[in-house]
Amino acid sequence: MKNRIKIIVDGKSFTLVGEETEMHMQAVASYIDDKIVEIRKNAAAVKMDTSLAYVLAALNVADDYFKEKEKVAELEGRNLGLSTRLEELVFQLDEARLEIAELKENFNQAEKEIQVIDNPSLEEFGEVFEIDFQEKLDDKKEEALEDSKEEKPETSEEPKVEPHLQTEEKPHFYPMGLKGGQAERIMTQKAKRGKRRRK
Repeated sequence: MKNRIKIIVDGKSFTLVGEETEMHMQAVASYIDDKIVEIRKNAAAVKMDTSLAYVLAALNVADDYFKEKEKVAELEGRNLGLSTRLEELVFQLDEARLEIAELKENFNQAEKEIQVIDNPSLEEFGEVFEIDFQEKLDDKKEEALEDSKEEKPETSEEPKVEPHLQTEEKPHFYPMGLKGGQAERIMTQKAKRGKRRRK
């Protein structure tokens, strides 16, 4: 729905039709009226020439428009640069988050490994104990072997065997019924008697 609004510019009444609000239309009319008044004060030649005043007012309004347009373009350029910088910062932030997550994972893994070292399981402890026991057993065997080599003499002399006493008498035969030990004692006694007689 279009609005019909009455405005006053340069002392003249006009009726405007548009979709804008009455407040907006009155603000635009007031801006144009101020421009015409300003031109009439600064230029004595346009006081009596209404059309020239309107043309100069239109040029001033256009000048203001282009200046504001340049400011908007500059602001848009700055906004684009800030948007690009913002995207770079967001990308760096995402990379930092991924790196932090990776560091946390590595830290948790290292913490688990430390716990395993500080508190080994029964199976791991048994393997370590078995290895240590086997090493100690091997060391003991080597020490015993070295000790036996040191105690063993370099040259072993064969035990001397005393020759049996030989007599000129005929060999005696063991009486029947005597055990081995008794027969040896009897033979020794006979040998001693034979020596005494020869002396």
